[in-house]
Amino acid sequence: MHSRRNVLGAFASLPASLTATRLSAATNYDITMLSRDPSDATRGMHFSPDLLKIPAGSSVAFKPGAPGHNTQTTPGMLPKGAEGWRFGFGKTGTVTLSVPGFYGYHCLPHRGLGMVGLIIVEGPGMMDNLASAKSVKHTGKASKRWAELWAKAESQM
Repeated sequence: MHSRRNVLGAFASLPASLTATRLSAATNYDITMLSRDPSDATRGMHFSPDLLKIPAGSSVAFKPGAPGHNTQTTPGMLPKGAEGWRFGFGKTGTVTLSVPGFYGYHCLPHRGLGMVGLIIVEGPGMMDNLASAKSVKHTGKASKRWAELWAKAESQM
């Protein structure tokens, strides 16, 4: 038989356990830098995945799947207060993203060929930099690729 004290005690600890679950949702993710899209052999210069939606506080590791690629943040496509990154060619690099919002990134030599990606970090204030990130102008195939990424992102919001 459960006493009133035991039942109330169980409910009292519920918010703390829910908070712990929410905080532990942050995890590690991988993005691979590739010369060919594994799902479409006609499309080269690709991050896999090129769109990632994650909880705040998660870590993302960029891993080389082919030589000659790097990753760095795209100017104007970071939430206010967030730090950018730049990892060398053929190098693995990890970044922890704690500020909610939209993070655009690219491979420096292949940006014009459409090798770009988007990370959406969930949390309070997530939408604050959406308009400014979407207003950044891109050249070459990156412009078309960004239009596709924004359309895909909108379907997930």
